[in-house]
Amino acid sequence: MLHKALKYNFLVWSICLYCTTAGAETPITESSAQSENYENISDPEQPRVAAVHNLDWVEKQDMTPQQQAHVSSYCCGAYVEPERNYPDANRNPDQAPLRVNALSTEAQNESVAILEGDVHISQGYRQVRSDQAIVDQSKRQIILNGNVRFREPDMLLIGDNAKLNLDTEEVEIENATYLLHQAAVRGTASILKRTSEGLIVIDDATYSGCEPTDNTWQLKTSQIELDQKSGFATVKNARLDVKQVPVFYFPYAKFPINNRRSTGLLFPTVAVDQENGLDFAQPIYLNLAPNYDATLTPRYIQERGIGLETNFRHLSHWSKTEIMAGYLGNDKGGSDKSKLDPRPYQGEDRYTARILHRGAPNQSWSTFLDYNHVSDVGYFNDIGQMLQGEDEHNRTHLQRVASIGYTTTHWNFAVNSQDYQSITAGLANQYSVVPNISVDGNYRFDNSLFFDLSNQYSRFGHEDKNVITGDRTRLNYNLGWDKQWRWGYIKPKFGVRHLDYNLNIPDNYSIPLEDKPTITVPVVSFDGSLLLEKDSHWFSGLKQTLEPRLFYIKAKSRDQQYLPDFDTKEFTPSYDLLFTENRYYGGDRITDDHRLTLGVSTRFINKSTGSEQFRASLAQALYFDDRQVALSSSPSAQEQQEMRRQKSYMALEVVAQINKNWRLNSEIIYDNHDNHWEKGGIGIHYGDRQDRLFNLSYRYSRRTPNLQSTTPTQHIEQADMSFYIPLGDDFNWVGRWHHDFTNNRELEAFAGFEYNSCCWRASLVVRRWLDREDELLIPEQNLQTNNGVFLQIQFRGLAGTGGRVDSILQKGIYGYEPLESF
Repeated sequence: MLHKALKYNFLVWSICLYCTTAGAETPITESSAQSENYENISDPEQPRVAAVHNLDWVEKQDMTPQQQAHVSSYCCGAYVEPERNYPDANRNPDQAPLRVNALSTEAQNESVAILEGDVHISQGYRQVRSDQAIVDQSKRQIILNGNVRFREPDMLLIGDNAKLNLDTEEVEIENATYLLHQAAVRGTASILKRTSEGLIVIDDATYSGCEPTDNTWQLKTSQIELDQKSGFATVKNARLDVKQVPVFYFPYAKFPINNRRSTGLLFPTVAVDQENGLDFAQPIYLNLAPNYDATLTPRYIQERGIGLETNFRHLSHWSKTEIMAGYLGNDKGGSDKSKLDPRPYQGEDRYTARILHRGAPNQSWSTFLDYNHVSDVGYFNDIGQMLQGEDEHNRTHLQRVASIGYTTTHWNFAVNSQDYQSITAGLANQYSVVPNISVDGNYRFDNSLFFDLSNQYSRFGHEDKNVITGDRTRLNYNLGWDKQWRWGYIKPKFGVRHLDYNLNIPDNYSIPLEDKPTITVPVVSFDGSLLLEKDSHWFSGLKQTLEPRLFYIKAKSRDQQYLPDFDTKEFTPSYDLLFTENRYYGGDRITDDHRLTLGVSTRFINKSTGSEQFRASLAQALYFDDRQVALSSSPSAQEQQEMRRQKSYMALEVVAQINKNWRLNSEIIYDNHDNHWEKGGIGIHYGDRQDRLFNLSYRYSRRTPNLQSTTPTQHIEQADMSFYIPLGDDFNWVGRWHHDFTNNRELEAFAGFEYNSCCWRASLVVRRWLDREDELLIPEQNLQTNNGVFLQIQFRGLAGTGGRVDSILQKGIYGYEPLESF
């Protein structure tokens, strides 16, 4: 029969002083837990501390659907805190009454009372349970003996015996086991103490993020301090054991026990390749303030030396700023002897820096800055940036952009500057644009009329004094009617394009040019389409559409032969290009097309979901006049021939959702004048609910312009295959093969695996790839092949960071998403 200890006034007075103490626990056996039954309580007012079953671990199949939604796919369960369903369970202990019950109570004298038999004590959200409790008023302490269990939100402590000081509110537990539910970490200790400030100090401890029966990894340490108020754990003299094998030593480490950030060591990144040898980077995270932090990454590269990378982040209510830098002093030059110049940077100091800023102080103003600088053109190919986890290989330029903008209902105002640093040998530097001022307006009226205004002023500079520089003013005005119905739309439009220059022409320039050329071109266009639909006779549940489309444009031809080319390129052939007004991107050319594009599309649409199952589109343009405008002042014979053609290439697009897993997309550009394939590509993609991915694509291009106009074009024929295949609940096989048939070489090939469990994950990738170091007339001559091995390991409950492996897989496997970080 239950007896309330409240009968004893001295006991109530003594135990009430325990309002803010905490205890500890040790795991109990299954047999001892069987007697602990919530549901046989006759009086609901009695406190009952939840039983401990395998440290509150719950298998996934035993969870509610809501609980399963928070468990990772590769986990078989989780630590779930039992529900507290007794009175005052959610109140602060300082503001809640004390509730005590036991099977028997006995007062030995005026100062000592003994509670025996399933003792339960609770006050607010704090709970204690043991086989026996001895309350000594004279010594101001409570001694708990046998199967001690202590619970607070997100914490479970178990032990053989415990001592509670009623004055200092300190707790000491012998042979303790602890569990933090939110952090999903557990461990054991010979002695566990809780101080009066609420700090838990654990001596001779273990620490692990694995499930109760799994000790794949654990920290063994002389002392751990757990501070639940700050959310951090501090470890001293710790050894990391994996499968009982020591692999790392931490003299001191601090890491979060919840989702808060903490200063400490992140997990290192390890790579090995033939040029750099062993590449080891150890990130150190600095939690400087709630709104800014930093990461310092010392880096050892066997064949180059010791470097340092930094990353500083700042967040405010109106901006987000990130500053990144890397430095390697006295480069050893690398070990690859296959290069023409095997050690081009030996003995040099090499560095990179980047500032990335995004600001939006309110809904109208915005700011942006992306500034990049590198010491030499080979930095990213040789060293890269381990800290960011980005694959920087094969970039040709580094961007430098700064802008400030203001937006109203109908107007956008912006002032920006733009520059590039070339990081490819043999490639000419680009023009800088300082400033670039734009004032754009757009008006939409209820009668479907619209009026667009684009005003842009740009000043182009160049470090080479022998090239043309100057100012450019470009105006684009459009007045049109955009009328749409369920069965189609029409969009007639009239526009005016204007270009005005103020040029600085070098005295020794070979071509005579005007220093203030001006052209104005009126443009008339029409875009219209019909939407015809019916139920499909071939496929039940689908409706089929037939969508003919016309696009007409007439732009007067103006002599642009001697206009400069600051930032303009010609679009590559595509289906969408046939339905646009301008075949150039950039601002130095105004197209002179007079053409009619005829197109037709058919789609199969799921009637129940509205999703598109299949789409095929075919289009071709008819030219009524020869084109006169070209980028070059003296176009080649082939270009002149193409500008005199009366028909464009034929463009075909096919997109098919074959079923819920398979998807196909294809685009084919066929030149029916010369009867050859101009461009083609087909891709097949597979993805299912088991996270399996498979991609296969083929790409062909008869010619691709090089970055330099004087460089001859070349054919491109490539195939790309990638896959991500789970081989069980926790093991995934990954790979990619990217082959260049034109030059019979692998552009990139890698294979590896991912292993994921509840308490740790590892990724290993063996990779072979090409680095382009220059843009010479025959670029294939100096492409270097690199081989590397990349390893990434993370342990649940210890701070970690994404590494280069995640970046390689995300960029190389379409549809791949890195798993959430521990």
